Amino acid sequence: MKINTKYIGVSALAIATAHAGAANAQENSNDFQLEEIVVTAQKREQSLQDTPIAVTAVSGEDLRARGTGNISELQTFTPNLVFDTTSPVSGVSSGAVVFIRGIGQSDFQLTTDPGVGTYVDGVYLSRSVGGVLDVLELERVEVLRGPQGTLFGRNTIGGAISLVSRRPSDEFGIKGQVTYGSRDRIDARLVVDAPISDAVRFQVVGSTKNQDGYVTNPNDSSVNLGDVNRDSVRALLDVDLTETLTASISFDYTRIREQNAASRLVGISLTPPGAPERTDIFLNRDTGAVDTAQVPVPPGNPSLAFLFNVGDSPVFGLPQFDGQFISTDLDTTFATDIGGTQLDVWGSDLTLDWDLGFGVLKSITAYRETSGSFARDADGSPLAVTQTDNTDYNQSQFSQELQLTGRSLDDRLKWAVGAYYFNEDGNDILTVSLPQIFGTVNNFTFVENESFAAYAQGTYDLTNALSATFGIRYSDDNKEYFVPENGGAILNGFAEVFGPAGTFTPFFPAGNNEESFSDTSIKVGLDYTFDDGTLLYASYSEGYKSGGFNTRYLVPVPEVVSFEPEELESYELGIKWEGLDRRVRLNAAVFHSDYSNVQLTVFEQGAPITQNAGSADINGVEFEITALLTPNLLLNGGLGYIDAEYTDVPTLDPNIPVGQQITPDTELANTPEWSLNAALEHTLELGDEIGSVSTRADWSYKSRVENDAVNSPFLSQEGVHLVNLRISYRHPSEVWGLTLYSENLFDERFIQSGDSNFGIGFHEANFNRPQEFGVTVDFQY
Repeated sequence: MKINTKYIGVSALAIATAHAGAANAQENSNDFQLEEIVVTAQKREQSLQDTPIAVTAVSGEDLRARGTGNISELQTFTPNLVFDTTSPVSGVSSGAVVFIRGIGQSDFQLTTDPGVGTYVDGVYLSRSVGGVLDVLELERVEVLRGPQGTLFGRNTIGGAISLVSRRPSDEFGIKGQVTYGSRDRIDARLVVDAPISDAVRFQVVGSTKNQDGYVTNPNDSSVNLGDVNRDSVRALLDVDLTETLTASISFDYTRIREQNAASRLVGISLTPPGAPERTDIFLNRDTGAVDTAQVPVPPGNPSLAFLFNVGDSPVFGLPQFDGQFISTDLDTTFATDIGGTQLDVWGSDLTLDWDLGFGVLKSITAYRETSGSFARDADGSPLAVTQTDNTDYNQSQFSQELQLTGRSLDDRLKWAVGAYYFNEDGNDILTVSLPQIFGTVNNFTFVENESFAAYAQGTYDLTNALSATFGIRYSDDNKEYFVPENGGAILNGFAEVFGPAGTFTPFFPAGNNEESFSDTSIKVGLDYTFDDGTLLYASYSEGYKSGGFNTRYLVPVPEVVSFEPEELESYELGIKWEGLDRRVRLNAAVFHSDYSNVQLTVFEQGAPITQNAGSADINGVEFEITALLTPNLLLNGGLGYIDAEYTDVPTLDPNIPVGQQITPDTELANTPEWSLNAALEHTLELGDEIGSVSTRADWSYKSRVENDAVNSPFLSQEGVHLVNLRISYRHPSEVWGLTLYSENLFDERFIQSGDSNFGIGFHEANFNRPQEFGVTVDFQY
């Protein structure tokens, strides 16, 4: 691993600054300690150090100290977590793509489920669209790594992200902050706690975020990709109905009015019919130039894009589609038809907690809805090669969970039992515009999904030090996919490829498609607590992600193409240690996973489809450290390592180039071998009359990442270091403070996500945000 010396310089400067300030601290003090972190990873409150699960838990205060704006930034300090903010082939600016330990899902279609579950106060969010949640007013975030099928259910095969809100205070208070930064960034947030009585507490949080984009078109000033324009509000009401019964009600709404995600063209593949070679035109990021290469392919793999490039006389009168539209400037596109992201996301939930004496009964009732539209100019040029318009996207979900937790047998048995019901309706009206010679494709999707589950888990103390855990969950899923007449069809163009111009050719029969899936997952584990509090644990757990249907086609098929559920068997050994008078905390885990029926998104005939791509073995290590080096100097660090390989893959199709298929040598997508992070925060006390200054440096590194299932060379990303820097002043009254920040201090640029469509012949990528500077003023009363 090559490390640039400028990062060593920054680290040395941060350490030197920290040690200089530490000279003013109470060096001989023995009363400073790390604060205890309480988590609910096992559906009950317990210390992080007593929880036999690999969990990264971060308090709301720590999130603010890091300057965390949305949950995608959790990946900068969570081992083996990858979180992209846009789903490939969508253009949506808020499309969560989450992978933990190499397991996740990149597709956003309503018939495909995520592989990592996101929960807000216990409510499961089933869709990626609108899933890049802002960090508003949180008590903490818990990232649970590894399958959480027993307690959290299906679609947590890779893990779960649990957001826990700070509850309304019993004292009146106001706090807020305003940020101004690069590209006219203006953010504002306000939190009001307003207790109504001793038994009724209310809180409201409001946020607005606005910033210009960073990918522009030199020929069209209206193009402003990657901009930010979103407003959010969240209200919480806690009511003590009786001494043993409490009710918590919440409502949230987010409005997003932005342009596309920051996509741009990075390559073109031209393959005439019957040609034994493909011509690739691509952005060479090593040289900064646009290069050309010839790649051997089996005959019979033409790309639609070749029609725009036939010698000096393009057919059908179409202009050239070539390297002139691949800019050497990462923040330039020649896209013109910008549809943007228009989303409204809202939801409400009611949680009842009833202390029954022998246990606590909790009911979580929730309803959520996401609606709007999004679009993209997929080819990144002024030509009409491919445009996708999700003109009417709507998803609503209702969920009901009942859980009973308690202790029995003289508190030696800690247990949880529960039942879960989920119902989802949705539609996605997608139109794919191709050149007029081919026509327009309708992919109209209507779904209704229903799920039921029952679960139980218990931990029994065999001795004062040794405990055993057993859990089981049964899940039953039913999925319906309805296609209206001509909703899965192409309106033929004048080339009459599938039929007479102006007529519809169905890709498959219209009507209803239905599948049912069921699974029983278990978890078993042993944990031993030593006299000094060190926890050693071993566990075996299973995960399950339901199957579904493919909704997008560019050629006729006999019937709707479905895919089977994923399954995972995971073995984990971990240790949690805290010592030196609770000034150092070390948590580590090693794991092995057998991953079967892997669901991957690949392109067939130019259309992205999900298919089962065999099995894989995943082995890894995770390590996290928190150390209070002095009363004023805090160190955080983490390491993740993954060794993953396919052990079984589909039979190669001799008519498709090897580079567009899954082989034993293919790397798992979104699975860097190494993920590292470190942070130093030092607080310098300037005196009771002056206040304090905190300096914080955050560094993270991810090694090479393949951004798609087939490891397209157009999307492969070498390892990248990122550094953020924050310097904060706090007034001695604690009423106000000021922070100067730099995000991506050294302006490192890398591909976050993208798609490589060899069938049509274009390759688009989303690059991260460039270097940013700004200032934040915060206040509280």
